[in-house]
Amino acid sequence: MTEIEVNQEEWLEDFDFEPCEEISHVEEEALGTRAGAYTGSVQNAPGCSTMVANGLSQQLIHEVNLMIPGVLVSFDDLNVNLGNAAYPFLQPQAKEALAKAIRDRQNEAGEANRNKTLRVNSTYRTLVQQYLLYGWRGGRRGCPYGLVAPPGRSNHQGGLAIDINDHLGWRPHLERYGWQWFGNRDKPHFTYRGSGTKDIRNHAIKAFQRLWNRNHPDDQIAEDGIYGNNTASRINQTSVKGFTIAPWDTEPRLLRVSRPMTEGSDVIKVQEALQAKGFDIFPDGLFGNGTASIVKQFQEREGLVADGIVGSETREALFT
Repeated sequence: MTEIEVNQEEWLEDFDFEPCEEISHVEEEALGTRAGAYTGSVQNAPGCSTMVANGLSQQLIHEVNLMIPGVLVSFDDLNVNLGNAAYPFLQPQAKEALAKAIRDRQNEAGEANRNKTLRVNSTYRTLVQQYLLYGWRGGRRGCPYGLVAPPGRSNHQGGLAIDINDHLGWRPHLERYGWQWFGNRDKPHFTYRGSGTKDIRNHAIKAFQRLWNRNHPDDQIAEDGIYGNNTASRINQTSVKGFTIAPWDTEPRLLRVSRPMTEGSDVIKVQEALQAKGFDIFPDGLFGNGTASIVKQFQEREGLVADGIVGSETREALFT
């Protein structure tokens, strides 16, 4: 694992303020149809939902984890309700603390708390998501965003931030396990301040640079983790659906039903393989409930655990 030597207190203060409540509210509006139908470049993406770049965002998350294995772990297995564009990834220490806070509240007296679900509006934010939000600030493209941190300057790119509903109810439980409330200036926002974390914001930038270079051998840019005009120009040119050569081409990822929905070229290949084996499925690159159901049918036929998840055993059976 790559070690990043940095004073934690210093880097956790080294980010630009942005009003998360405002951003989260707009992300939750009904913009999914317009966003989902767009397949062009980032530069011309319709505002105001970063859902439009889900395909590219998922490639960037996977690439970060290839650079620093296990630095971002999913927490959608916890008792959480995720927003439309909330990628449920945190650094492992932050996830553990979040799990303790959720158990803490559920262990309180009263049925209401035992059934309490944490509503997460925003958490890990990829470089392209931050780039879009920054480009839409100040009313651009008709988006009602005010202040937005520049790419690389938001602590949402560090895997240590969450924006939630009901900050008053959750605050004592989160603070007990190292989550610090940002205050009235940004009520939904909490930052994990526990030990053992890393500043990975530059890796969010470097992940894009690496993928760009892999796909454009004749137009190389510096893989320095620094956001500048060269990187911004290439982001503009990139498809919101992601790169042709994807990070999971050499290091496969687990495919399962998730929110935001798992999508990409690896999903298409699985759907095409299922189609070739006689199943009625249309390869649309989206791993939804329909695809999971057909995966289960295939697994049952092959004598595998029928969980609807494409891991190494299911993948081997599909492609051999």
